[in-house]
Amino acid sequence: MTYLSLLLIEDDPVWLDTLQAMAAQLGFRTIRSATTLAQASQLLEEQQPDFIVADMVLPDGLSVELLSKAYPQLPVIFQTAYPREDLLRQAIRMAHIGFLVKPFGLFSLKAALEMLCTQLPGLILHNPKGITIPGKHGEQVMIPFDAIYWIKAEGNYSIIRTMDQKYVLKRSLRKLASELPKTFIQIQKGYVVNKTLIGRLSTTALEVNQEWIPIGRTYRKQILARIQSGL
Repeated sequence: MTYLSLLLIEDDPVWLDTLQAMAAQLGFRTIRSATTLAQASQLLEEQQPDFIVADMVLPDGLSVELLSKAYPQLPVIFQTAYPREDLLRQAIRMAHIGFLVKPFGLFSLKAALEMLCTQLPGLILHNPKGITIPGKHGEQVMIPFDAIYWIKAEGNYSIIRTMDQKYVLKRSLRKLASELPKTFIQIQKGYVVNKTLIGRLSTTALEVNQEWIPIGRTYRKQILARIQSGL
């Protein structure tokens, strides 16, 4: 599978972090960022991405002027908190564009990218599967299955562990288990791990992300058999 590349042009560091997180959730593996027009110009000279998400107004100029004049064929989603008619008129001269008003969520960005894909048959947006949870600001956040190390039950809640964060989901592990792919295996009552991310294994415990987790006695034989067989 060919993963698409993305250039983010945004001067607000907090919003840039949000964009990077959303892009990763949408399956982009090559994500480059520029906080000024000069940086964006340099990155575009080095390599042109499959998509661009650009703030219209930057500290050193207007992204719409750079992109509409130098790269009119590149697919761009322009974003702004304060839409300006003169900039919108300039942007619509480009071949493949979309518009989003900040702040926006994952599904709005996904919809805008998919709309551009319909104009460009050679580009197909990779849609990784995962668990969708509410974000801090009411947006929907999708955690890809392949980024999850383990999930632990806490009553009617589930604790989801990724490489750098823990998420709390108001849904029981019993209900969540039906959505999980076969790469997840139960190692204790109320504890499942992603077997593709297991580092080391003993007869009584396994290591995930440098964390040793005990294997329940009743699960040991089955787990060892599944891992050894690759199932």
